[in-house]
Amino acid sequence: MKLNIKYLDNNIVMCSDKIFSLEVENKRYFYRIVNDLYNIYKGNILEDIVLLDDNNEEINYINKFKVFINFFDLNIDSKKYINDINKYIINNIDTKNKDLLLKEYKKIISIIKNTLNDIDISLNIDSELDIDNLIKLTKININIKEELMDNLFTLIDIESFFKTNSILVFINLKEYLNKDELLELYKYGIYNSVPLLLIDSHSYGVTLENENKLIIDENFDEIML
Repeated sequence: MKLNIKYLDNNIVMCSDKIFSLEVENKRYFYRIVNDLYNIYKGNILEDIVLLDDNNEEINYINKFKVFINFFDLNIDSKKYINDINKYIINNIDTKNKDLLLKEYKKIISIIKNTLNDIDISLNIDSELDIDNLIKLTKININIKEELMDNLFTLIDIESFFKTNSILVFINLKEYLNKDELLELYKYGIYNSVPLLLIDSHSYGVTLENENKLIIDENFDEIML
């Protein structure tokens, strides 16, 4: 895939064997790029941004970008991810077990009704529940780890398993990871076929292994490494 930002000379090319790093020293450009991608992440369509496939055909980029700015709250257990897990469970439970779950739920309702028999209050209990809502009642959560790297790996695992074909965009991630951690993250993303895009507000110099880099300096000059 190629990300064409019309106010840049170079495309951001997402390769299967490389991670793309965009280092923007010009603060105005940095803000503009991040703001545009964040708006796309929120569901907006922008004229200045075009996503192309390998045949240079335009792709609808809605739901194709996930932008992460606050690494102290990566929102790993977001409603979207939990919904994906719930759908997976629903689609992979066979009919026999679905019926069993609903039968057990009716037993629970029966116990509750019997307990309420002595209460002289008009009450209503919804005893009819489909399997979708029953699964949601389990309130599955994704475990959040203390280490940033563990949480980044979890994000990649989620994207890899559910095959959303999303590009994970990390803003100023290099402020938090050392060289060895970045190399490990790059390898993990490539191995799991999850495209990563790192955007940072200053230059870190030469490229790392498995990294393509575009530097935009203070004078708007672009240097592709």
